Amino acid sequence: MDPDPSQDVADRIARLEAQVTWLLQRAQAEQAPRASTPPPRPAPRPAAPRKELSPVVWIAGIGAAIFLAGAAFFLRWAIQQGWLGAELRFALGLLAGGGIAGFAARQLLGDSRRLGVALLLAGLGTLQFTFRAGAMDYHFFAAPLGLAAVAILTLVAGALAARAGSGGALTVALVSGLAAPLVFSQGGHHEIALSVYLAVLMGSCLAIPTLAHTGGTWHGARWTALLGVWLLLLSVCAEATRADAVLVGVLLLLHLVLAGLWAWLPGSEETPGTPTPLWLVASILATGYGWLVWKRLGLPVEAFALPVLAAAGWNLALILPLRRRLGSRRADFGLLALVAGHLALAVPVAFAWRWVGPLWGVFALGLAWASLRAEANTFAEEAPALRWLAGALALITTLRWAFHGFYDLRHGTPEPAFLNPAFAEGALASLAWFLLTRRGGPLGLASFLALELTGNLTLACEGARLVQGFQAARLPGQGLSRAASITMTLVWALSGAWQWMRGLGQREDARRALLIAGYAWMGLASAKLIISDLDRADTPLRALAFLGVGGIGMAAAILANRRRRSQDT
Repeated sequence: MDPDPSQDVADRIARLEAQVTWLLQRAQAEQAPRASTPPPRPAPRPAAPRKELSPVVWIAGIGAAIFLAGAAFFLRWAIQQGWLGAELRFALGLLAGGGIAGFAARQLLGDSRRLGVALLLAGLGTLQFTFRAGAMDYHFFAAPLGLAAVAILTLVAGALAARAGSGGALTVALVSGLAAPLVFSQGGHHEIALSVYLAVLMGSCLAIPTLAHTGGTWHGARWTALLGVWLLLLSVCAEATRADAVLVGVLLLLHLVLAGLWAWLPGSEETPGTPTPLWLVASILATGYGWLVWKRLGLPVEAFALPVLAAAGWNLALILPLRRRLGSRRADFGLLALVAGHLALAVPVAFAWRWVGPLWGVFALGLAWASLRAEANTFAEEAPALRWLAGALALITTLRWAFHGFYDLRHGTPEPAFLNPAFAEGALASLAWFLLTRRGGPLGLASFLALELTGNLTLACEGARLVQGFQAARLPGQGLSRAASITMTLVWALSGAWQWMRGLGQREDARRALLIAGYAWMGLASAKLIISDLDRADTPLRALAFLGVGGIGMAAAILANRRRRSQDT
């Protein structure tokens, strides 16, 4: 009997179904452990070790200070007892200072650099005051020889810093070298010698990054050298005689070149840190010091616009070379702000020196803008230093505005409203403060407070000056009129109401700040109205003052209520 074909097909289908079922079960069994086991996570990157001062360094530094104090007390007591003569005291100072400095050098070249830095400071300090005693107290040698000895010690310490690759050691050497002229000062006019000494010191510092193939991140040493040298140069330019003024001017140009090399470090393989702020400080100080030398020479004030224009051209020419040096455009914004500031400075110098004050505001505004642009273009490492530098210049502009603007207004100086240096200073400073509030933080909070004071007082003063301009001519010294005083009150009330209304629609932080500012200015306006304006004004002016302040308050409340209702619906 032949097999049934249909039965054979059914058997084959059954076998295939069994095989498929077995394959599916096997696949599920292999995937189950994979599903239950989470995928391996990448190993976390090790955190960068924090550079903390070891307790050994703290104890070494404190111990060195205590040792120096104890040695000073012992030497004083021994001198009083007559045990130590001048020669022996001098020799002991050399031995103690040299021994401490030698041990510090051993630690610096070993594996205890921070301990070596702490001991190096004690050793150099001991040697410096030993040489001072030998020159000034014991008269073993002349003071210039003592200064030369300390200069040699500074150079040796700088070479040690280059050998060890230690920025802290270089900072200690710079502190010793910068303090030496003060320690060995004998008075008199030695401006040329001091300027030459500082140039040699800065030139020696420039050799260290080249020898050590590093130094761009030695921020302490870089700022110590620049600020220390230029602070001492202030006395050189301010006290130079007219006969030495030309040579002092030449040396000032040399120091500006050295400051540029120190900021950009062309001989170092490492990209320098914060080069733009360093150069900005040096360039701005050089412009101010140049004016001091210009006055010593007795040259025309207007002609000082020429070196200012030359400084602007120099900074403009630096943009491309420094772009190649840094490999980016991180220095462009600071240099452009500096160029704009110098160009704007040249105009008032050439025509009216009293407009120089507003130019400080131009510098501040330009640097604040440069800090925002630096962050927007991923050069954020330059932005904090630019912001703080802009804040310093805005503060200087604000102080000048406070001293000169109020003085001119109270003494009745005939100045047109909104077309006078005081308003320009206040307006530019206010704009700079406004830009500095954008980033928040401690500087942002301080900038907001400065903006409130500067902006509101500037507007109030100009409103008062505008009212006095429409009144009858007043004699100098008569101060504010009654109407001008009430105008200031109305301006503060209007400003407070505007800030209060604007704060209602802001986010939490801005809302709180604007509401507080609004309440403060409206409260100040009300207090001034009651305490001052009532006593000084007649009946029509009192009516105007109360109507104005009250109307501003009611209008603000009505508008705020309408805004709230529209938002609710």
